Amino acid sequence: MQYDMHYYGTYAMAAAAGIPEDDAETIAYASQHVDDQNYASQISVREVKSDLCETVIGIPTAHHPISRQIVAAGIEHFIRKIISFFRHKNRSELMGEDDCRLVWVPFHFLPGNKGKLYLEKLVCQEDSKIANEMLENHLKHTSSDFNLELIGIAAHVYADTFAHFGFSGVTSWLNSIDVDSISISDTHGNEMRAYIEGRANTFRKLYGNTENALRLGHGGVDTCPDRPFLHWQFRYKDGDQKLETRDNSEHFFLSCQKMHAYFCQFADIRYEGALRKTVMNFDSIALTIKKILTFEGPADDRAQQWMLAMQNNQLGPFRPCVKYNDEAWNTELIAALEEKNFTKIRQSNAYRFLAAAEYHRHYVLKQLLPKHGLIVA
Repeated sequence: MQYDMHYYGTYAMAAAAGIPEDDAETIAYASQHVDDQNYASQISVREVKSDLCETVIGIPTAHHPISRQIVAAGIEHFIRKIISFFRHKNRSELMGEDDCRLVWVPFHFLPGNKGKLYLEKLVCQEDSKIANEMLENHLKHTSSDFNLELIGIAAHVYADTFAHFGFSGVTSWLNSIDVDSISISDTHGNEMRAYIEGRANTFRKLYGNTENALRLGHGGVDTCPDRPFLHWQFRYKDGDQKLETRDNSEHFFLSCQKMHAYFCQFADIRYEGALRKTVMNFDSIALTIKKILTFEGPADDRAQQWMLAMQNNQLGPFRPCVKYNDEAWNTELIAALEEKNFTKIRQSNAYRFLAAAEYHRHYVLKQLLPKHGLIVA
C-alpha cells in the first residue's frame, strides 16, 4: 500500500472508530512513517570530552525497491547483493540479508505460516492468524508511552497483508514472476491502462530481470499490489503456472473494514466517557470507502479523495487530518536534541516511534514467529 492508504485511509478508519482526531493523526502518521523511516545511524548534537550525549539510534523500518537502494547505498552495495545471490543460488535454505530479515519480514511481509516448506511458511497471507495475534498483543500496551505509535505500526503491518499476500520478505524462489504475464484489466480507462502498462514496460526493461534475480518481496510485479483500484493478473515462474487474478479494491476494502474494527477495540480500551468520540458504523460509510478505493489516479489524487470525503463529513463528524509531511517527526526530534531537553526528546513522536518499532521488531522476530516454529533472525 502507499501513503493514501497508510496515512489518509488509516486516519479515516481510526477517527470513524471514535478515536480523538489528534490521536488518530498520530496513529496514521506512525502507520505511514513505517515506509519513510530509513535511517539507522546515530543522531547526536553534543559531546563531552569526546563522548556523545543525547544520542538517538535509528531503527529502520522502510523497505524500498532495488532501484532506490542503488541510489541510497551505492552501486557497490547493489553488486554485493548480486554476488551474494549467485554465490548461494543453489542453496535451499533462506538467503535473505539483514534488511530483509529485520525490516521486510516484521514490518511489510509478515509471514502467514502456511504450507509445508520453510520458505512457503514465510509467504505473507491476508488477514493471517499470526497477523491477528500481533494485533491482539499490541492492544496490551495501551498504557505505554508509545501506545499510539505502536498501534500505528500494527495498522501498517496488518494492512500490508491485504496487499502483499502471496509474496515474502526474504530472498525466495517463490517470489519469482513471469514478468511478461503481468497485464492490466480492460475495465480500466485507456489513460490509466496506458500509464500502468507504460510503467510496467519501463520496469521490465530496467529492473524486471534484476528484481526477479534477487527475488525479494513483490519486486517482480513492481507496485501493482499497492494500487487500490487496480484489476490485474500475473503468473509465478514456479508452481503450477496458474494465472493469478486480483481486484485490489476488494482486498483494500476488507482491510479498511478490519482496521476499523481493530481501532474500535483499541478505543474501547483506551478512552472512556467524553474522550470517546462518535463511532461510525462501518456499513454506514462502506459505499464512500468503495468509491474512494476504486478511484483511478496517482497517490496524490487518491489521497485527495479521502480528504474530500472527510471535508464533506461522508466518513463521520470528525475534522480532516493535516497534510502528511514525511519530515515532521524527525524535525521535531532533531529540535529536541538541539535543545538537549530530555523530556522533549522522550516525548517526541519520532523517539516514541523508534521505541515502538524496536519493541515490535523484537516481538515479531523473537517471540511471535518462533512461537509458530519460524526462526527468521
